[in-house]
Amino acid sequence: MLRVVAIAWLLATPLSAVAADSITPGAQVGLADLVREALKANPEIVQAEQRVWMMRARVPQAGALPDPVLMSGVINEGRPVPFDTFGTAEFSEAYAGISQGFPFPGKRGLREDIAQGEADAERWAYEASRRRIIGEVATHYYELHAAREAVDLVQQHLALVDRLAGVARERFAVGQGTQQDVLEAEVELSRLEERRSLLEQQRRMVEAALARLLDRSDATVSGQLAPLVRTAIPSSAEDAFAQAEQASPLLQAQRLRVEAASRRVDLSRRERLPDFGVELVYHDRGRRDLDPFYGIGATVTLPVYGSRKQERAIDEAQAELRAARGALSGARADLRYAVTSAHLQATTSERLLRLYDEGLLEQARLVLDSAMAQYRVGKGDFSTVIASWRRLLDDELAYRQQLATHETAIARLAIETGSLALLPPAPLSEEER
Repeated sequence: MLRVVAIAWLLATPLSAVAADSITPGAQVGLADLVREALKANPEIVQAEQRVWMMRARVPQAGALPDPVLMSGVINEGRPVPFDTFGTAEFSEAYAGISQGFPFPGKRGLREDIAQGEADAERWAYEASRRRIIGEVATHYYELHAAREAVDLVQQHLALVDRLAGVARERFAVGQGTQQDVLEAEVELSRLEERRSLLEQQRRMVEAALARLLDRSDATVSGQLAPLVRTAIPSSAEDAFAQAEQASPLLQAQRLRVEAASRRVDLSRRERLPDFGVELVYHDRGRRDLDPFYGIGATVTLPVYGSRKQERAIDEAQAELRAARGALSGARADLRYAVTSAHLQATTSERLLRLYDEGLLEQARLVLDSAMAQYRVGKGDFSTVIASWRRLLDDELAYRQQLATHETAIARLAIETGSLALLPPAPLSEEER
């Protein structure tokens, strides 16, 4: 619970507060420490945040008027050379003017609404990126827990098997054992060394994966990991899905994209209507006896190619709307699968951990002790001792793996349901930027 509260505090903090110093080498490392560092340094989160700013910058652009157009020129009478007859011929003149276009009423508002909807969707996509990175950090953190404990456990069992080999040698030396027992013990030592090497490789790979998420140049995680404490499963799968459906940033982003696509259909239909423009032109004929004059006019676009442009744009927008609705349904199905699988994994791990706690590990230890006692007095064979030891090692490794799997599933559920108090969809402030 302390770990969950710590993560909740972290994730409810603005980016400026999250951007704390990196983990001190050699200190005890908890999941909250790694999450804090990832939220500060992960390149994907930085990229997602900048995309929010990019999409927000498009909103005022979408609703702005077209740029006005300045014009100037000269009209000559009788000769093509510019200004050659300016001030002498009656119809020679210089002119300057300005024109401004105006989209048909309603178009600008729709364009700005579409851009705002896409910006809001990108804000939720940023939240989804944060949750995904946090989930990956949690997964690799618990995998690292399991890998480190597995390496330590194998190291302890190396000493145990070495003692078993010593017993086999002593019995062989006094004629009570066989050379096969000694050779079998040596083989098991070699296999255990191989297993330790593979587990060490797995540990390094998990650390490298964490280093990638934390954007570290050194692919190691120094320091002792905080002890794991089993967390209770929060709710049923259906309750968890109901919470996730309300809290999912991906669903919220996709809903906003559906709304934006619907507005884009409205805009494409409105594009069949003409746009307007006005212009003002000043004419100077360069002679005192001839007054300058002014021209005021208006323009209207003619959508005469509607069958190839505007109608096809409507088809495009309608197809985009259908695709957005399909993506929303797919995102909801993906969310249900993610919540269901995480809940199933958590409940299965819970049952297995209870089985180990209620006697399986203790029974395996008692069986090994009994087999060793029988072997020492010559009433048992060495193969039975080795088989008992293997079961104990496998059970202890499985217990640690199931604990890591259990906590990973709980973290996934907490992230999907939003129970870790992630950042609300409030606008990013300049301080956070």
